[in-house]
Amino acid sequence: MDLTVTALKNLYKALGGNAEDVAEINLIPDAINAIAGFVGVGDTVVMPCKGSDEYYGAKVNTLQKEMAVSDGAITGTLKFVSGGLAPSGYLSGDGNFMALKFENAGSDKIEVGLVPSQGSGMVELEEDGVCVFKVAGVYEGRQQVLKVVTTENGVSKTQTFDISELTLEES
Repeated sequence: MDLTVTALKNLYKALGGNAEDVAEINLIPDAINAIAGFVGVGDTVVMPCKGSDEYYGAKVNTLQKEMAVSDGAITGTLKFVSGGLAPSGYLSGDGNFMALKFENAGSDKIEVGLVPSQGSGMVELEEDGVCVFKVAGVYEGRQQVLKVVTTENGVSKTQTFDISELTLEES
């Protein structure tokens, strides 16, 4: 194993990191993300958008219901939308859409994305902190997850949210 990774693992443990997590740290970026939790990059708060909010011409309550974010998981029901939310691009076409708001007061940048996805990957949030996703559930044979990368003072921290318990309504 790379001596740098070993040194970063030791630093993680010295900062109070969970010894059981060390086995998951195999690459330098993994180590940096683990350490970032101790050097000031706080968790980004993820929450469902309000039902009365409107994005891409659709009220959130026409997209989703009973949404909750807790313990690294997003649950609720995504309604089926005929025709999609845009005439072209990743939000076009029939499907299920999820509107979420992200907040982290100390961050310089928040990037979000579903992994895997047909989209462009991670996108940087605008000032309002809102992003709408077209959710497939399983894409290319793999269960999708929501990935959030928060950057503060050049240090990034990654959070991953399980979306496997979302109910995707069909037409």
